[in-house]
Amino acid sequence: MGDRERVAIPPDQLLELQKDLAEMKAAVESYSEALYRTISARYADTFEGERDKDTGVVHIIDQGFKVTQDIRKNVRYDQKKLKAVLDKLASKGENILEYVEVTYKIPERKWAVWPNALRKTFESSRSVNSPRPNYSIEVS
Repeated sequence: MGDRERVAIPPDQLLELQKDLAEMKAAVESYSEALYRTISARYADTFEGERDKDTGVVHIIDQGFKVTQDIRKNVRYDQKKLKAVLDKLASKGENILEYVEVTYKIPERKWAVWPNALRKTFESSRSVNSPRPNYSIEVS
């Protein structure tokens, strides 16, 4: 279907397509969760016996099929405690940048209330990227 055909679709049909897609997404999500629970129920104990650490990839073979379990590591640090430790190291003359990567963020809600003079100071380091727009249709 080309753009010419797409723009000819009336809003009531677009609304129906939107509803149908939402139902399909919900069904896929439900089936995905059911499949996950099924695979987990069948293989979790086997993977646990094969795993030699808490995270990472483990493969097992079942009736000629390779089944893979991947447990990703999700590490987070308490930012206040981390800053305190880094400040202590820096006060002892350590170059903390050898140990950590530092990222600065300015929440948009804070940026919005800054005085213009302060904003101008930071504008050259700021870029705004927007994803593609989201659309929805509903009966008005």
